[in-house]
Amino acid sequence: MKIEKINNWFEKLAIGTIKKRWLVIGSFIAIIAISVIGLKQIVVESSYDGYFLEDDPMLVQSDKFKEIFGNDNFVAVLTECDNSFSKQSLELIRELSNELMDSLSYSEKVTSLTNIEFMTGTEDGMTIEQIVPEVIPSDKASLDSIRLKAFSKPNIAQKLVSKDGRLTWILLKLRAFPEDSVWKKTSSKGPDYVTGLEAGRIISKAKYKAINPRATGMPYLNYSKQVWMGKEAGRVMMLAFILAIFVLALITKSFRGVVVPLLTSIGSIVIVYGFTGFIGYKIDSGMTSIPVLLSFAIAIAYNIHIYSFFRKQMLLHGQRKQAIVETVKDMGWPLFFSALTTIAGLLTFLIIPMKPLRFVGMATSSCVLFSFLIVLFLMPSLLSFGKNKKPHPEVEKKGGKWFDRKMMAFGVWTLNHTKSILIIFSVVTLACIWGMTKVETAFDAEKTMGRKVPYVNSILEIGESELGSMYSYDFMVEFPENDLAKKPENLKKLEQLAAFVDSLPLTKRTTSILDILKDLNQTLNENNAANYVIPNDENQIAQMLLLYENAGGTESQYWIDYDYKRLRLMIEISSFNSGELEKDLAIIQHKAEDLFPGANVTAVGSIPQFTAMMQYVVRGQIQSFMIAILIVALLLSIVFGSIRLGLIGMIPNIAPALVVGGIMGFLDIPLDMMTATIMPMILGLAVDDTIHFINHSHLEFNRTQNYAESIKRTFGVVGVAIILSTVVISANFIVYATSISKSFIHLGVLAVAGMVAALLADLFITPVLIKSFKIFGKENNKI
Repeated sequence: MKIEKINNWFEKLAIGTIKKRWLVIGSFIAIIAISVIGLKQIVVESSYDGYFLEDDPMLVQSDKFKEIFGNDNFVAVLTECDNSFSKQSLELIRELSNELMDSLSYSEKVTSLTNIEFMTGTEDGMTIEQIVPEVIPSDKASLDSIRLKAFSKPNIAQKLVSKDGRLTWILLKLRAFPEDSVWKKTSSKGPDYVTGLEAGRIISKAKYKAINPRATGMPYLNYSKQVWMGKEAGRVMMLAFILAIFVLALITKSFRGVVVPLLTSIGSIVIVYGFTGFIGYKIDSGMTSIPVLLSFAIAIAYNIHIYSFFRKQMLLHGQRKQAIVETVKDMGWPLFFSALTTIAGLLTFLIIPMKPLRFVGMATSSCVLFSFLIVLFLMPSLLSFGKNKKPHPEVEKKGGKWFDRKMMAFGVWTLNHTKSILIIFSVVTLACIWGMTKVETAFDAEKTMGRKVPYVNSILEIGESELGSMYSYDFMVEFPENDLAKKPENLKKLEQLAAFVDSLPLTKRTTSILDILKDLNQTLNENNAANYVIPNDENQIAQMLLLYENAGGTESQYWIDYDYKRLRLMIEISSFNSGELEKDLAIIQHKAEDLFPGANVTAVGSIPQFTAMMQYVVRGQIQSFMIAILIVALLLSIVFGSIRLGLIGMIPNIAPALVVGGIMGFLDIPLDMMTATIMPMILGLAVDDTIHFINHSHLEFNRTQNYAESIKRTFGVVGVAIILSTVVISANFIVYATSISKSFIHLGVLAVAGMVAALLADLFITPVLIKSFKIFGKENNKI
């Protein structure tokens, strides 16, 4: 390509920008003001339903399940005290149960020790009563009677009260959440968030302190995650912002050298998120910081390249506007090409069928675009104000400051140690590839987030308790015809499936229509434990269910549908690892299909959705990264007019991704939603510096026709900027390691490792490849 011709175009653009600098500044202020209004309209998504595209098979099945059995989400509370059967404890448990039922906007039915459906046999058949009477007694004999009744049916006791009577379990079933178009009319918060918020307010009341209530369930967990992530992300980003100011001030020693990069990064973020608010696109609570983080880093990198070159030209001749024009002339094209390749790479996130990652791709690529435009127009406009200065005598005499001259000397040293550099590079690459094979694809609350995060520690402790569970999911069995669900042979097959599921390590317990039918059979047969089985007669089962409904029982509707065509098996789990659960789901599916060959068996619920999401993330991440590499390589080939040059230019850009993957494998850091974004992020940042180095080397080679001299000069011009941008960006990322969350720590450590690897690749590998492969053609000048 005719780089000089392209540079002349950017020179004219800079001259025109300076002439219209007030228009540029005014337009920027107006756009920011409009965008701030949009920020107030941002909607945060916390439900896993919002992660999927509308026609995703998993979402379709879950929606069908909800139409039949209602909301699969629930809120549960684990209470703990010395004696749950004291008068005070029972009163508090009842009051808490009632308040949850009455005060939660989407509550439907509460099950607890004080309002359980307790079946008792009578002369006419059976009746449903409560274990705890309306007026709770205070004498020991009556309280002991309540305890005996609670433990008289082990199938009930093991789900509601611990063996020592210290723990009780309150389960609140929820009504179906309304469609987005409904709740958005009255609130900016989703119904799951509202439900979690309401539950949190209730259990935190001082009057319940004696029973130490702790909540779980997906709405409460999503609410807790969103609140904690919002505070922690805000704290970490503020710290990163302060550190960036300090490092920029230290490096640039200039007020404008600090303010302009910050204006660029903040401006691009405000514009993109403001536009997101205007169009009503929902943002996942866990992914909001990723575009902010990347755009902040890229904006600073672009500004440092511009400011470093501008400062050098000012030291050379001191003419401010001339220095700006020269800066845009020489740096405009590599910045544009860097932005283009970064945007193209980030847009590959759109192939992943997950809304949060698609948002990351769209938001980050948009931030990169606006960062480039702000740097190209606003930065020259702001830098143009001020007086000219006298040339720096040292720079004018020696051709650069001390750091510039050292970088030129380093460039010479690099070319003199080509063989050693290539050997070390090959060994490190092979080690990283081996490490990548050890990477686990999974989300594990303890391994990914860590027990130091309060809400994570709470749900882990609840799951480890005798009663509590961490999450739940469902299997729905749909028969081809009505009434098949109440046939004894099918119910017994469901019993076999439940027994199989109960044997799996992750399972805490299962719940289904079997619990009600077995209890009914036992109750109607003088409470004989031997009759806690499924009857063999279909008519008897139908009569039992009718008797149950006539007695006021309502629980059965959650486990078998009105047409007796579908059965539901709810599975509560004590801990969660998406990789392990994926295996469990597969073997349960296989077992269920063997037991019900003519039925349609599907796993539904937030947890299977999340597990499927992890599969999408991994598959999509690999595809996205590979496509990004191909696109960037293709763009390099087109711009530099050579496929060979494009492929060679990709070598130093792949190296940082290999280092990140290797570290993840060796340190047992799982690949999840957060870490999945790091490799494309690092690719986007690494390719910027590589393009600057190759582009300027090409420019210098056209001038000198000698590789060694052109590389030496390139180190003097862009070497300092590459190091400084890496230092500032790494300082920005390392702040994330101050978090108590492992996911933030992983993000900080891996990002810094990737940035350092990118820097080392550009300082050592890129110049060696340029000279070794003579990528710009033959030398015509042997210096």
